[in-house]
Amino acid sequence: MNKLWFIIFFWASVGHATDDVITAYKLEQPINFDGWVEDDEWGHIPMLTFEMQLPDEGGRPTQLTEARVAYDDDYVYLSGRLYDDDAANMMANTKKRDAVSGSTQFFGLILDSYNDNENALAFFTTPTGIRWDGAVANDAVGRNPMNISWNTFWDVKVQRSDEGWFTEIRVPFSSLGFEDQGGDVTMGMISFRYIPRTNELDMYPLMPPDFGEFSAWRPSLAQDFLFKGIKRKKPFYITPYVLGGFSSINSLTEDESTYVNENSFLRQVGGDVKLGLSRGWTLDLSVNTDFAQVEADDQQVNLTRFSLFFPEKRLFFQERAGIYNFSFGSRDQLFYSRRIGINDGEQQSIIGGARVTGRSGLWDIGLISMQTADQGELKGENLSVIRMKREVFNDRSDAGFLITHRTDFDGSYNFNYGLDAVIEVFDEHMVTMRYAQTFDSDIKNGLFDIDASKMWLSFSTQRQRGFSHGTSISRAGKNFLPELGFQQRDNYTRFGNRTAYNWFLKGDSKMFSHGFQSGGTIHWGNDTDKIESLRWRIGYEVNMKNGWQLEARFRPQIENLVEDFSLSDNVTIPAGDYNFMSYEVEVTSPMTTSFSWSAEASHGAFYDGVRTSLSLAPVFNLSSSVELSAAYEYNRASFDNRQEELDFHLLRLKSLFMFDTKLSLAALVQYNNQSKTFLGNVRLRYNPSEGNDLFIVYNDDLNSDRFRESPTLPTTNQRSLQLKYSYTFRL
Repeated sequence: MNKLWFIIFFWASVGHATDDVITAYKLEQPINFDGWVEDDEWGHIPMLTFEMQLPDEGGRPTQLTEARVAYDDDYVYLSGRLYDDDAANMMANTKKRDAVSGSTQFFGLILDSYNDNENALAFFTTPTGIRWDGAVANDAVGRNPMNISWNTFWDVKVQRSDEGWFTEIRVPFSSLGFEDQGGDVTMGMISFRYIPRTNELDMYPLMPPDFGEFSAWRPSLAQDFLFKGIKRKKPFYITPYVLGGFSSINSLTEDESTYVNENSFLRQVGGDVKLGLSRGWTLDLSVNTDFAQVEADDQQVNLTRFSLFFPEKRLFFQERAGIYNFSFGSRDQLFYSRRIGINDGEQQSIIGGARVTGRSGLWDIGLISMQTADQGELKGENLSVIRMKREVFNDRSDAGFLITHRTDFDGSYNFNYGLDAVIEVFDEHMVTMRYAQTFDSDIKNGLFDIDASKMWLSFSTQRQRGFSHGTSISRAGKNFLPELGFQQRDNYTRFGNRTAYNWFLKGDSKMFSHGFQSGGTIHWGNDTDKIESLRWRIGYEVNMKNGWQLEARFRPQIENLVEDFSLSDNVTIPAGDYNFMSYEVEVTSPMTTSFSWSAEASHGAFYDGVRTSLSLAPVFNLSSSVELSAAYEYNRASFDNRQEELDFHLLRLKSLFMFDTKLSLAALVQYNNQSKTFLGNVRLRYNPSEGNDLFIVYNDDLNSDRFRESPTLPTTNQRSLQLKYSYTFRL
């Protein structure tokens, strides 16, 4: 192992192996930025050649798209004449910033500004003129490679006529991280247009559709454009905020005889600073860091003995977040930013912190350091992470290291380092190697101590056409405890595999793809050398060109419990060995209409009982101003031999009212019959321009059955109303 890592990290500098580079057109006269794509401004600029990716790869687009790219000293521009032969019925069902809707036309571009073939920034708009921006990581491969919580400064103008819709997008160079070589900058670029009524995606350059749902977003397949005579603008933004409001918490007294109410008024000021450093480096500073405006998490049903994973939504941790990826499978991470400011499920105030991100040569570098405050029995801590990685061998391979450190400066610390490499050994076949180790104030161990280490090795294909596979093996020791990371279990050895064969159909076939999938994991206990879990799935999936999706599968499962675990207050699974099977069907309707839905049903054995599960998630786009959605999940588990039964209902209702592209009102209500609580979140946002935000946020936690316990529960467990205003000064 030591020799392997020595070889990986002892490399010579290697350049990109890129396709032909196109020199971008530099404007000599300023653009009249109004959305009307005039011939005297754009007519002499070469058009991008759009080709159909979906539903018929390489087919002729049903609608004419005229897209052009240009730039000047300050901006990258994309213009689009998006003709539509049924413009009167053109679908545009949202006005909300960053809204995701399959029933809305959209058009835009993706820029791999560092040209690292792995990370990119996306900018899209719709006929209603919304701004949608996001960050792509991991070459758009794997679970959740798209981060729509990332935002930056850019502008768009949109016009509509009886011929279609027209747009001009401009992205400031100051909003893009990049390196210039004597004023020359090479960026990868992708552009595409989505037309819902034909479930059609037309794009430049054409990419194969068999890499999963993000097949059109891959930076490694982008067309390289050369921008000449560009110097990186050093952004200097100061964003102060003021926060006011109140909170009310009802808590049980020490003798558990009654509930007492504690009201408090919130008054807080703070802010962030963004400063461009030399050559592609950015420094972000934060004081009194606050996330009052962040959307509430969706509740999840947990019928396992492991922790749930929730995505990071806080804006401060979004920029270049992809470079911090150090994953051991789909969930486990060496660094999980939600550990910062959230301690044992409780929010902990953040005094402030700093983040540095950049690229130097072939190196991607990131550093975050945050300081939390003393809060009750929780001590303030410093939480830091350093990430460095670089390209090796070819432009789709990289290697690097990551370090995390958590300390209260009072003798308690948790330190982790990790070494990793992802190597493309041949076309779309990847070898991934990761090794990490913990050093902790409560553990005595030496370097490369196997009990304090975690290892991962996998070999996989990324393309889904024909035969595809992935095989991995990993091991985690009993003392591997990454307190700034996320892991569901410890002290195990794991084997994972996925195998599939898929057919992709062209021409007149109504079917887009279909195929067989099999995969799962086996976990052994390191101390017992016994199978702890085996979870597998075998299924068949069909995807239609009009958007319908159907999958049927069955799941064999083994669970060997060394101790009891509770599903609810009145249902406990005893320790023992279990072998059971369940069957599932999942159907998703096309998202190309104003009404869409997805549903899933499963039934089968569950430990020593029987479980039935149903879920339904409808979405109603009533107009471009109103969206309603819901999610309902029902789980029933019965254990006749113990006369125990579980009925679990989870209901989520969402409504979104969009007065225009600047003002929106969102409401979320969630009900959980196990906790017998209603959770409510109402969020009003006024966003007249990027960096200028007013939020009014109301949260409530209501008991639906106050008399089920003694003493009588309060009407509300906690309630808050907060107003936050921030304004960005661009200096």
